[in-house]
Amino acid sequence: MLVAAAFAVGAYGTAHSAISSLHQEWTFLHEDGGYTFTRAIGQGNDPTDAPLEDTWRQAGSAVANLHVVQGTVSLLQVLCFVLAPVLFFTHGAVTATRDAHFKTLKFRAVRDGHRTLFASQIATLVTMVTALTAAALAACLLISSSLSWAASGRLDDPLVSVPGDLPLTDLIPPLLLFLLTGTFFALLGMGTGTIARRPLHVIPLFISLFFVLPIMGRFDPRNLLMALAYPHMTFTGGFSPTAPTPLPGAVAALALVAVTAAVLAGAYSFTTRRSLYT
Repeated sequence: MLVAAAFAVGAYGTAHSAISSLHQEWTFLHEDGGYTFTRAIGQGNDPTDAPLEDTWRQAGSAVANLHVVQGTVSLLQVLCFVLAPVLFFTHGAVTATRDAHFKTLKFRAVRDGHRTLFASQIATLVTMVTALTAAALAACLLISSSLSWAASGRLDDPLVSVPGDLPLTDLIPPLLLFLLTGTFFALLGMGTGTIARRPLHVIPLFISLFFVLPIMGRFDPRNLLMALAYPHMTFTGGFSPTAPTPLPGAVAALALVAVTAAVLAGAYSFTTRRSLYT
């Protein structure tokens, strides 16, 4: 919630700065270059003579980012790339190791079998991810609605052409991405936490690899998710991640499924062999 609010305030600051820059450049072009505004944005007789066009479009996009749906989409995408992987991995790892020490689980393991118990833990984790995704959507809607209401009338400017708000259907791709990201990293955390048995061993390592590995080498494991998500995402001002290295969507999907299946298979094997519940 705090992260989303911080990015929302940043979006307002970006819009305000973009409008100020537009006015400063327009004043300079008008007074020193004799430009009309129509000519400066490339809508005059010579479309190539448009020194103000980029700044004008950026200002409109930045203000559009304060609309309710567009703001919600942007906040969901920011949370998905910045916070969700670490949050859901931590939740999966902590939940798995915590469940392993519940005395009631040994009776369920004897009664239902390890396979049924393991499947129920996965189902519970996916349900929790879905609930957290819904909570994230509600929080982002609340923040973007409040920001849109607070900014209403404050950034109106005759020089700025603001695109209309996005349709509600544009909320579906970031929601699915958030759910996919949360499920993948939660299951990854559950598997590694079950194998290691102590989350303090795997969470710091994961966070280090998540942020350091893309810096130290050319391979960024997050590109697997990005390759699936990027073509369906919408960026209008504000936060815009770098496009991932081209990778076929089918290859990325198979890689994600294979990694998840391998980690869960290893976790199940360790669970049954070490007799955690009996």
